[in-house]
Amino acid sequence: MCKRSVKLFQKIIALAMAVLMLAGLAACGGKSQEAPAEAEGRTVIYYAASYVSAQVQDSYKELVRVYNETQGVEDNVFVQMRENAGAIAGLDSALRSNYQYDVLELRDDEFKTLAMQGGNYFITLDDYITDDVKAAMQWNDIPSSMIDRFRMNTTPSEGGKFMAGTGASLLALPNGTNPHIMFYNKTLLADAGVNLISVPEAELEAYNAANGSTLQPHGYAEYKEAPYADAKSSRNEAGEFVYKVFNECIAINWEEQRMLARACMASGSEYGFMSEWWFNMGFSVGGDCIGWDEEKQQYVLTLTDKMPGYLALEDVTVNGKDYQKGDVLLYEEKRFLNENPAEVTKLQDKIYALPSMYDAILEFTRLGVPADKQPETGINGYGLAPTTTANRTARFTSASLPLYIESYAETQSFKSVLGDALGMAPPAQYREYVGGSTYEKDGKEYLKVIGESYDGQVYTGELKTVNGTPIVGEAATDSETTGLFIPANTKNKNYDAAAKFVCWAAGPEGQKILAKGNRYVPNQTTYAMGEYADDAARLIPNTWVGGYMAQEAEIGDYTYFTSLTWITEWSVTFNKDVREGVMTISDFIAQKQDAADHSLKGMRLRILGR
Repeated sequence: MCKRSVKLFQKIIALAMAVLMLAGLAACGGKSQEAPAEAEGRTVIYYAASYVSAQVQDSYKELVRVYNETQGVEDNVFVQMRENAGAIAGLDSALRSNYQYDVLELRDDEFKTLAMQGGNYFITLDDYITDDVKAAMQWNDIPSSMIDRFRMNTTPSEGGKFMAGTGASLLALPNGTNPHIMFYNKTLLADAGVNLISVPEAELEAYNAANGSTLQPHGYAEYKEAPYADAKSSRNEAGEFVYKVFNECIAINWEEQRMLARACMASGSEYGFMSEWWFNMGFSVGGDCIGWDEEKQQYVLTLTDKMPGYLALEDVTVNGKDYQKGDVLLYEEKRFLNENPAEVTKLQDKIYALPSMYDAILEFTRLGVPADKQPETGINGYGLAPTTTANRTARFTSASLPLYIESYAETQSFKSVLGDALGMAPPAQYREYVGGSTYEKDGKEYLKVIGESYDGQVYTGELKTVNGTPIVGEAATDSETTGLFIPANTKNKNYDAAAKFVCWAAGPEGQKILAKGNRYVPNQTTYAMGEYADDAARLIPNTWVGGYMAQEAEIGDYTYFTSLTWITEWSVTFNKDVREGVMTISDFIAQKQDAADHSLKGMRLRILGR
């Protein structure tokens, strides 16, 4: 073959390859087909949906179909959807110009990196959320924490930090959420002699009046007398015949968590509890693993911070921030009080001291540290959980573990394995009861029995209140959420049409359809805890708890910043050496504090309202 023929052949091959590549791009990243005839006369927008697994595929298709047949007609908008089984790759370059899609779905741990690229990849939605739109979306029924996670300014402040959270620009609308909850095995609890009930705390008084019962607001309690008809008695650890009751609609407190875990182990469970995450315990008392240091103008590691938390006993303003009665103060206000004792004195009738983040992380760690080892000098572990979280799901689904914290999205798969034995409840919350929760005998801790006398006083099991405010922490956990974004650099610039679809999809009608997939809890609280939870056709137990935990759900530490380097500085040591009991918490923080703070110094994001 002559050189000219070779070159011509090479050009033909190159052209053919280019055509094939373009075809491939069209199939995986471009418009899959021309708009159908029914779209004629309407503005056609293209929606790139992500994480559309087989579990939720039908609900996504129904979402688009229903919109096109109903609201889309009124809006004069027609939606074409491309489904992605997972994350959408290559967006950092694709979003620079002529992006094919008018609506883009991203997880809340994905968009921050893109938003900090400096290219203003997303339009802000604030101007589209008018009073009329808010009314249609039932805006006030969407938890503010769920909305705020998609707020972020794409231009840095004078200090070089990108501001996110409360008060920042709204870049997306939440498309439901996936909170961590506590799954439990009903069979294993029944084997331990535990009676199961399902009565929300707000309904407990009316329930008692209607049924002649004497239930107290506990997640787990032991009663001297039957608190309701047909309750079964069994012997507790102290050898007493009592009525053990687990209420799947009220969070257990820290003491009840370990006592229930022990009761299950006494009846044959290998372990009593398992969780990879500390979030619900730390968040409950206003703790976190980071806190903003105003003097240093950066975040610092606060995983073992020993400053007490504070509960607002009435509406109060601390350090210029307003808190409502029953709120738990966040880090900056907690730090302000602890650095200004005079302010604590001034507010002494308006605030109540809670445990510190250190107290929460110590309690969390003790659950897994073996009883013959010490997570802190002079303090032994409980030995109620495995020292490692490896194979944690297999432990639960093999029915060797009664209490397990995991994502709500796992409900469907757990149900397919455990069937009617699967139960769902809120994770542990800090809660105080009159007279405390436990007592000691011969050096061993036992749960107080409601109706029994201790030191001459009958234990009533009543919730402790101060100035009329219940002493309970936040019923908080972390959650994963996807948001609906409108890319700025789209080919067609159909912003108004895209906003109409986004607001509808994130509103009640769209959320009701997507909820059928049982992956995410719908973002409207009333619906999530009402009609959604009551849908008998769902065949999933106590879905109410998903909506309940979504109310106060926050982003987890893995989502705070655009890099996980600040976590890797300390997490391996914490999750291995500390949780195995071969390193104390004090030694851990002495070794890792400076390195973690140095990594945090490089984080260019400040999250407001945390």
